[in-house]
Amino acid sequence: MSNESSNQKSKEDYDVMIVGGGPAGVATWLHLHKYNPELASRTILIEKAKYPRDKVCGGALLDWGQYILKKLGIKISVTNVPINTAIYRYGEEEYRHNVKDFLKIINRYEFDYHLAKEAIIRGLTLNQDESFLRYSYSNKGLKINTNKKKYKVKVLVGADGALSKVRKNMELPTKLRYATAIEVFSLINSKSNTDYEENTSIMDFTRVKEGLQGYVWHFPCIKDNKKYINHGICHTRMNPNKQKINVGDIFIKELKSRNINMPTTNWKAHPVPWNDKYTKISKSNVILVGDAAGIDPLIGGGLHLSLSYGDLAAKAVIDAIEKQDYLFEDYEKRFANHSVGKYINKCTYLAHEIYMDKISIINTIQKMLNE
Repeated sequence: MSNESSNQKSKEDYDVMIVGGGPAGVATWLHLHKYNPELASRTILIEKAKYPRDKVCGGALLDWGQYILKKLGIKISVTNVPINTAIYRYGEEEYRHNVKDFLKIINRYEFDYHLAKEAIIRGLTLNQDESFLRYSYSNKGLKINTNKKKYKVKVLVGADGALSKVRKNMELPTKLRYATAIEVFSLINSKSNTDYEENTSIMDFTRVKEGLQGYVWHFPCIKDNKKYINHGICHTRMNPNKQKINVGDIFIKELKSRNINMPTTNWKAHPVPWNDKYTKISKSNVILVGDAAGIDPLIGGGLHLSLSYGDLAAKAVIDAIEKQDYLFEDYEKRFANHSVGKYINKCTYLAHEIYMDKISIINTIQKMLNE
């Protein structure tokens, strides 16, 4: 894929700019194209890196996300491990969610590139290796500065991840709260993965007993045509009154219990921003999607949320352009009434109740998955 795709316009005036070429950003454009192809043709997406590029992510694509891709007419033709059994543990308690293809563990290196190529085929104007710097208001909308050009747009969609520069530029009155996540990969073998079952994922909340406000995960995946397990840990810090812990120490203990002795230099850490009902995700002419807007602190998000955010944002942008009303005063309400907002708000509430020691972890997850 070249640095600037075909369909690049000579002028730098667009109705919409999307910042960030991950699943949330590309899904926003794909939904725009689905609902209003003409507006999609007046939209540009900029991505600071060059495809294919890797992302620190468990790579879980739930059946919800698979359904969205199917509705968009996109086949999942990338390396993946289909999960037919999802195990949730808390000490001796265990719930097995047995649903064929409940989720797929995909390779983000391939998946994001695949989505971008599908969008370009449909007409996406994409500039790679171009970073958002700042925006300012003008009489006719926004002026955007990147590391390469200046643009004029009516609507800006921030899809630029957990440490979103767009969000920072918005200077919103509320801030996202962040969970800490660490992950590492190990080749599958009988010594380090004694409980490994093919086509099975594990989310283990047992370490909550040690102060962890989150879980440890073990996801089978494929890297370089070899079978690996993606081991990770997430700590939400939802309950500020609980004892402070060293997440790294707990993770080391977890890995050693599986006979995995891997230097911390092999670890990959990243923040996981989560959303609650008070989180602002819009301002005049600007809206946020995906990690920039926040995900859920119970399961820890997933690609399904990014893809669903794309549907939410596309409909809001289309209405704004048609009505020439760019205040986005109802965007938080739209979020709350959309499937992605309902899911995130519910998960945030349940996570709060769990880490305040008010409800059972396994019973709560079992009930949620079977509703």
